[in-house]
Amino acid sequence: MRGPLLLCLVILGVPLAGFAASTALRAHNDAELVSLASRGKVHVAPSEIPGLTVARICQSPTMAGTGPCEVDSQLALMSNVSLGAGIAGLALVGLIVLAGQVARSNRALLLAVFRPGLYVAAVVTIALVIVHAILAMAIIYYGESALVERVHGGLILAIGLGAIAGVAGIAKSMFGAVQKAETGAVGVSVSTNEAEPLWNHTAGIARKLGALQPDHIVVGLEPTFFVTEANVRTPAEQLTGRTLFCSLPLARILTIDELTAILGHELGHFRGEDTKFSGHFYPIYRGTTTAIASLQAAGGGSMRVLSLLPAVAILSFFLDRFAVAENLHSRSRELLADQAGAEATSARTMASALVKVHAFASLWGGFQQASVQQMTEGKVFKNASTVFAGAVASAARPEALDGIAATHSSHPTDSHPTLADRLDALGVELSSVTADALAIAPAPSAASLVPETEAREEALSMMYQQLLARQLGIQPKVEQSRGSNWSPVRQCLNCGTKVLPKGDGQCPRCGARMA
Repeated sequence: MRGPLLLCLVILGVPLAGFAASTALRAHNDAELVSLASRGKVHVAPSEIPGLTVARICQSPTMAGTGPCEVDSQLALMSNVSLGAGIAGLALVGLIVLAGQVARSNRALLLAVFRPGLYVAAVVTIALVIVHAILAMAIIYYGESALVERVHGGLILAIGLGAIAGVAGIAKSMFGAVQKAETGAVGVSVSTNEAEPLWNHTAGIARKLGALQPDHIVVGLEPTFFVTEANVRTPAEQLTGRTLFCSLPLARILTIDELTAILGHELGHFRGEDTKFSGHFYPIYRGTTTAIASLQAAGGGSMRVLSLLPAVAILSFFLDRFAVAENLHSRSRELLADQAGAEATSARTMASALVKVHAFASLWGGFQQASVQQMTEGKVFKNASTVFAGAVASAARPEALDGIAATHSSHPTDSHPTLADRLDALGVELSSVTADALAIAPAPSAASLVPETEAREEALSMMYQQLLARQLGIQPKVEQSRGSNWSPVRQCLNCGTKVLPKGDGQCPRCGARMA
């Protein structure tokens, strides 16, 4: 329901019905008046009967304030309000389209327009929901009064209560939306004392790039790196400010220089104009997305669903218009951040780091499936990072890089260009970094920057699997742990390769079902 045509239908549905109903009812009352006049029950000159209307006779001082005149006046008001609501709704759609177009042209304009535009859209939407509800109640009241001479008060009351609930839902969701988003991370924050080498390394990169340093560093198992100013919720605490998330499994297959390039990319979002986007736009943009999703799910009673329909349609359309602008600017800011990673190391190192992440991060999904299977059998993995590293070692062949140029890397709050676009911007050919990307057992690895890596990985592995079991409703009786050397990698009897089976038990190489 986000297309302009469907949106206009939603916005104009009730106003058109109100205008049609008021016009039809006034015509019905005029016809009744003409009929009465024709039978001599209303004293007017015969020549005036063909053009006789209730509005016309109500111009007489003796008729003003009578019941029929009051009804006609209210129906005329209903007609005018319907027209006004329709025009206001169409004007809002036009302003949203215009604002989205303006935001595409300049990042500063996107920053300046988005938040106030969201406020305006929310306020006008609330007004429209109220007006639409009043019009709907008026249609039922006057329509039933004229046609069946009976009014269903319960239906009118339900519409009114639905509108009140809808307005409350919109206000709560949308005005609460102009806040920072919250993202979850299965990991633990490490202090300067707990991970001094990693903190010092990160600080050195920030100084070299002239970027802001993170307030928190979280180490975890998810196969991604990110810096965000959205609130980050870990199993133990909620972090505010700038948070850097580091993946321990990926750190095992990255060189220290490759990690430097990745951290350079992330910290590149916190220098220059990009700082405003990272701190003031993207967390709020993602928060708005979440708020609209919660608004869509806030149906409750049927009348509340109807009252929320215009709000969901308008606000979703608003976000869609700005999503186009956001995507345009996101591509350029990510490519600039890649240049920061290259500045911290070299274009080649940045490229090899990107290829490694794109090629092997997806293997984490296979580990999750294997973990679920093990937990149903009463077993857990002792160290998820070493299991992941084993899977990567089995998969690290030239064919693992087939097709990855069209893939995107994951991030909890931002979107990224394809790997092909990023390598092209760096001026590096994929074939030139194939050997570096397949070197997945560096000595030392980037994980060496985190003291007591094994102990942290084992603690995080248990935490991660417990949370996964709780999420899936699994209650395993853990009888034993799969050691660090155990791997879910299996040899496919069809193609002969050693791979981590997909969740459905198929070989990711040839598609054959594995035993």
